[in-house]
Amino acid sequence: MIKFPMKFEVEAKAPSGVSSQWIAQGDDLPPIPSAIPPEFMGPGGGYSPEDLFGISVLNCLIALYKVYCEKSNISFQEIRGKAILTANKDPSSVSFYISNIDLFLDVDGSSDTDKGRKLLDAAIKDCPISNSIKSAKTFHITVN
Repeated sequence: MIKFPMKFEVEAKAPSGVSSQWIAQGDDLPPIPSAIPPEFMGPGGGYSPEDLFGISVLNCLIALYKVYCEKSNISFQEIRGKAILTANKDPSSVSFYISNIDLFLDVDGSSDTDKGRKLLDAAIKDCPISNSIKSAKTFHITVN
């Protein structure tokens, strides 16, 4: 049985200056090279906060789908995801924000396409990462 609330701890450590990379990581997992993206006048060469944001949403959706399929005895060959984030500037202030996330989820080789689609819809509805953000989300889904 899953018990709530859960806590997840991550860390990051960075030197001074916008042109240097830094390291972020969770638990005892390999470090993730991070950097300010060129779009924000940084050097690139590492995962940007925007990259990690998109990956976080995708990984949550994929993880939930895998769990739901496993519990429902639905198999699939592969699930692929892509997220396209649109960054915008609030015209009434200097604030930047992610205004929209286009999420593409493609499932191939589903043992039951109708049930597989329903389970993907359930994963989208239940994803705690996606549910925690105010950005608009547009889903593009294929289950074969």
